[in-house]
Parts: sequence; structure tokens; C-alpha cells
Amino acid sequence: MIAKARKWIIHEYNKEKASCFADELGISPLVTGILLERGFSNTDEMKDFLYGASEPFHDPFLLKDMERCVARIEEALAKEEKITVYGDYDVDGITASSLLYIYLKSRGANVNTYIPKRESEGYGLNDDALKNIYEDGTSLVVTVDCGISGIKEVANAPQGLDIIITDHHTVPDELPKAYAIVNHKQKDCPYPFKDLSGVGIAFKLCQALEQKTPGQLPTWTEYTELVALGTVADIVPLLGENREIVRRGLKAMATTKLIGLQALMKAAGCNPDNVNSDNIGFMLAPRLNAVGRLEHAQSAVELLVTKNPVTAEEIADKLNRENAERQEISRKITDSAEAMLAKEKHIDTAVILTDHDLPEHLKWHPGVIGIVASRLVDRYHLPTIIMSVNEEGMAKGSCRSIPALNLYEAIAAESDLLTQFGGHHQAAGLTLPFANVPEFIRRFKEHVKSVLNPDDYIPHQEVDVIVEQGRITEKDLQELSMLEPCGCSNLSPVFAFQNALLKRPRSMGKDRTHLQFDVDKGDNSYRAVMWNGANQIPYLFDASITDIAFSPKLNVWKDTTSVQLYAHNIRQGLALGDMREAVDKKYNLLKAVARTESKISCFASLSARELKGALLEDGLEQYVDVLKFSEIDKTCKTAVIYDMPSLSMKQLVKELKARGVRVIMVLYKRAEGESLLDRLNIECPDREMMANAYRQVMVALGKGNTAKDYLLALPYTCENSLKIMEELGFIISTGDDYKKGEITKRNLEESRLYVKLQSVRSQRQKVYQENMRIGHYDLVRG
Repeated sequence: MIAKARKWIIHEYNKEKASCFADELGISPLVTGILLERGFSNTDEMKDFLYGASEPFHDPFLLKDMERCVARIEEALAKEEKITVYGDYDVDGITASSLLYIYLKSRGANVNTYIPKRESEGYGLNDDALKNIYEDGTSLVVTVDCGISGIKEVANAPQGLDIIITDHHTVPDELPKAYAIVNHKQKDCPYPFKDLSGVGIAFKLCQALEQKTPGQLPTWTEYTELVALGTVADIVPLLGENREIVRRGLKAMATTKLIGLQALMKAAGCNPDNVNSDNIGFMLAPRLNAVGRLEHAQSAVELLVTKNPVTAEEIADKLNRENAERQEISRKITDSAEAMLAKEKHIDTAVILTDHDLPEHLKWHPGVIGIVASRLVDRYHLPTIIMSVNEEGMAKGSCRSIPALNLYEAIAAESDLLTQFGGHHQAAGLTLPFANVPEFIRRFKEHVKSVLNPDDYIPHQEVDVIVEQGRITEKDLQELSMLEPCGCSNLSPVFAFQNALLKRPRSMGKDRTHLQFDVDKGDNSYRAVMWNGANQIPYLFDASITDIAFSPKLNVWKDTTSVQLYAHNIRQGLALGDMREAVDKKYNLLKAVARTESKISCFASLSARELKGALLEDGLEQYVDVLKFSEIDKTCKTAVIYDMPSLSMKQLVKELKARGVRVIMVLYKRAEGESLLDRLNIECPDREMMANAYRQVMVALGKGNTAKDYLLALPYTCENSLKIMEELGFIISTGDDYKKGEITKRNLEESRLYVKLQSVRSQRQKVYQENMRIGHYDLVRG
């Protein structure tokens, strides 16, 4: 498929103001410029952001119900009641459970943790769990990172079991009748910062328990390494309190006393002295998530709270193995989902798939489908829901979205079909009877169509800085590190080169799925990597002129430090995909493109009739206009050259570019040129071909085979060779038959048609040979 072209959003800032602020702060104008275009308007705001505010944390008692929550927990501590911390099975829930457990344990609490099993219990509170917890002696349950949607479960809870809900997810219209609810997203909650994670709320609860009375600024800041881990993993905005939590937490990881976290970093190969948000997102969080996806996240909590080094090492090693298993399972599910999509007539509006019709051994693991949904969003840029159906006929779905769609609202609109749902703007989960799935798909897609317009389906590439001269130094990157920690709402700055020279594009990695290339800009050269970018190789060639959006990073190899580029997007004036050497049949390639594009122009000649029939049979005729090569004026922004043209490819591409075509795919095979040359030898016969045709026709007429259709079926004859013989008087037409004419020696050049065809033959022969031979570079550069 063609990767969707991104719309570049290039941000600009007042360079004079950036320079003034830089002088005042004693830092690079590159940093102040980026902060300016991100909405910082004065040096005080910039100072607080870069160096941290003197009072970064708000009074936790500003959170609605916090006083009531603290009073009930203090009562439980005083009476030595058993407290159960009830968490979620993702990293946010795991770290929140661990944090609150460690804090309460330090206060002498009789406390334990409970994490539901993803596969058998699902997300959030459930009746059986609450019943068992109560029967085990618990009188107070404190949820972390879950519970806000547990209306029925709280109502059904055993008498004598108090439930305090602490959560950060979107608040439904109706709330559970819990003892207390601490969630900053409640409409009447005055807490000023609305983007805390689940572990962030748990952190505020610990601050409140330590502080005891409202009206003060909190001083308790222990275990920020746990809070940072969950905050980054849950992809909440790294601004305000979150930024301060993560900044402190990353620093605290170097000296953490949590034996389990030490073991986790060691197992993941993460240097504790230099942990950044990327290390959390790509090294630590996946290992904690893996156990919750495949088995039971309780063991991840045990890792983070244990004081036994042997236990910590054993669990960390187990998480490593399960993370590798999770990677393999997610790869297989992704392949399975892609195989389903390959059978779809057209992919638009939203991707919604279930494993209902798969054999038992190929069913999708419900713990991994969220990863698969994210991958499909990245590939198709469509809202995506992947559902796993269990033996009881219940479909559990993981949902991911594109920026333009509020996923929670889109799902809530169909809540009458659902058993359970919850989540955020961009990610959610749901459960419903499989019998309701067809109606849910219909209504969900109708809702998406009603709220999105065509431009919403175009992915964006944000660019912070255009690097005019192409020079990026180690000092620049050291200055830019002041913007760390980077993540949601504080993304790593994206730079761009315009009209850079891209050289030696090549695949890399174990599965050859990543792209590596070299870049020259001005007098500067860099090595660049694009993760999962190898599918762009057909559109690239050595020494191509491109615009490249990237994040620069310092790369250290054998004591040598250099600037390496991590490419996000490659933009070309014309993206030309050369598929002439592709193994797949060209119709399959066309079909794959047609299934994801709203309209493409497909130029065909000999295959046109057969192609139209195939597209009609596959239901794709409305997305593909099959055009003659003479109908260039009818083309749209995406064009496919299906058959080898009889005009120069170089000229054809030039004309298509002039008409505003942005993407061209060349699908014809080089072998088609050999076939066209063979056909040309017959249709435009030379002297040797005419001699062969003449002999065959004379023999046939001598045996009484005079029908025109019979003669045309002979190996060397065609309409033109018969006309040439007729012009020279060798044969005489009698309607649908021929007879011998006057057999005298004649020069072939006496036939005007023969002379004309030799000119056509020479021209087309040259074009076909050039079209077979021409390289990618020559096609694009013209």
C-alpha cells in the first residue's frame, strides 16, 4: 500500500524575541524559539518549565473528596482494618498499586494488593473479586487507575465493604455510589491540573495522607521513580505536575532503593545513570505490561514492592521472557489482522476486526490486541478497534484513535450496545455481546463519518525548526536536552532539511523492516534511520532530492560521538514507486492500493478490458478510473501505470507531474517489454517477417485455405502483413476471403504501409527498450 502522504505543519516563531529571551536566560535561542512556538510567552514561564517551579505541586486536598478519603484511610490505619489496593493491569495501574502499597505499609497498615486477571476478569471492578476480597477480611478497598465506571459493581458490593475510588479516566454521566471518589476530571472538582495519570492520583493521595490537613503545599515526594514510570507509560501530557514528577523520577532512578526496579533496569539493559522517557516507553514499560497482557500483572507488583534481591531477579527475568513472547504473539496477531483486511473491498472510515471466525488455535490473545490496534492506526491512520471473542460469546475490544476523533465520545454514543467501556480521547476499552457487534460496527462507523471530514484522515507531520544550512552540533543537542523529559504534549523537537540529498537507501534490522540512509545537506553529512520505514524503498533512489523531518540524537559508538537522525517523514515533490521488480502480481499490487485510496487513475492499454472486469468483480471500480494513455488530462493526484506505455515513460511522468500528480506507481513488469517487442515484430513486420508471412499465406492459399480468419491465425501473419501483400498485388481480397494475385518480383518499399510501419516499428522499439531499461532516478529527475 502507499503510505499516506503527511501534511507538514511547519511552526514559526519570532527569532528576534527568541534571541532576546535566550540572552536573558543564558541559553540557546533554539530552545527559547521552540518554547515560544509551544505557547510560552515570557521568561518566567520558560524558567519554570526548564528548571522547575519553586512550588511545583498543588495542595492535594483541592481534589474533591480527598478529605473524606484521607479520613477513612486514617480510620482504617488506626483500627488496623485490612485494606486492599485494587489496581489495573497496565503499567499505570501496576505502579499506582505498588506506590500506595509501599506507602501504606510504611505507615504500618494491614494492606495487600489485588490486580484482576485481564483474560478472565477484564478491566476494572468485578463482583466476584469484591466478594472474595471481603470474605478474605478486607473492610476497605481503595482503587487506583480504575473504578470510575464501576456503577453496578459498587452497588453490588458486600455490605460492610467501603470502596474509595481513585481514578483519572473520563468521568461518565452517572457515578458509582462509592464512599469517596477522587478524580480530577469530575466537573465540580477544583483541582487546577487535569492531566494526572492513575499513579499521579495515587501520588497525590500519599501526599495528602502525609500532609493530613488541607491548606498547605505538599512536601512528601518519595518514590517519584514509580510515579514517573507509570506517568510516561500512560502517555499523559508531560506538562505541569507531570513534568516535575517525571523529571524528579528519572533522576531518582539512578539511586532508587527499590530492589525490583533495579532488577528490571538491569534485565532490560537500561543504564540507571541516564534514564530518559524513551527508555521507559521502549524498555521498562513493555516488560511490565507484558506480564499483565499474557498472565497476571500481580507478579509485576510483587517485583516493584519486594525487598528480596533473589525474588526480584527471578521476576525480572520472567518479565523479559514474557516480553519476548508478547512481541511474537503481537506479530502473529498483526499478520492475522492484515490478512483479514486484505479481504476487505475497501478500507475507510474505521478498522474494526474480530477473531470470531478464526479456529481456536488462532484466536487473538486479549492482552495483546491493544498493541495491534496501535500498529494498525499507525499504518492506516483510521480509528481502530480489535476485538477478541471468548467462549461465553463476549467480545472484548481495545480501541485506538486518530487525533481528530474523540474515541471515548464515539464509543459512549453506542453505550446501549455495550456491557462495559471506559478510556480516554485516544484510547479505550469495551466489552459487548458478540451478537451486538454487527450493529455496533454499523453505528460506530456512521458516528465517525458524521464527525470527521476528509482532511481529518490526513496524518500531520509537525516540524519545529527548518535547518537552513544543515548544521546540527553536539552543543545544539546538549542545549535541547533542557526540554527533557519529552513525551505527550512536550514532544521531542522535530527538525527538517529541505532539498537534502538522500543517498544509499537500504533496509536494516533482523526482519529488514527498518530503513537506513545517508543525508547530505550543505557541507554536512549524517546517517539516518527510520523505524519500520523499509516499505518506502520502492519510492526512494540513490541521490534523490527530498525534504526530511527528523529528531537528531547523539550516537556513541566505540568512543566516537556523532549526530544521528531519526527520520519521521520523507517528503518528495513526486513520490514515484518503482514496482517493476516486485514479486507480487501487478493486479494484486493495484488492488492493495485501491483498497485504501479514495480515487486513483490507472493507465492501461492491452489489459484495460480485463482490468475493468476484475475491478468490477472485486467491488473496486468506484475507486479506480481505468484510463487510456491518451487521457492524461483526466488523472487525479495518484496515478498507476499498469501496462507498459507505447510512449516514453520519461515524457509520460513529466506530463503527469505537470498536471499535479503527487504519487505515481509503476507496476508493469520488464518482461512486458519483451512481449511488446515480439508483438511489434508481427504488427510492424520487417523484411524477414514479411518473407515468413508471404510463404505461409501462399502455401495456405495453394491448399484452398482462403478464409481471412484462417490466414490471420498463422504464426507470422497479421492485418498489416495481409494489407502489405494486397498493396503489392500478391493477394486479392474478396470480402472475407483472399485469392492469389499476380506473382511478380516487387520491392517491399513500394508499399506505403510497409514504409510507414518501419518508421513506427523503429520509434516504438526505441521507446519499449527505453521503458524497460530506464532507472528510477531518470524517471523522477526526467
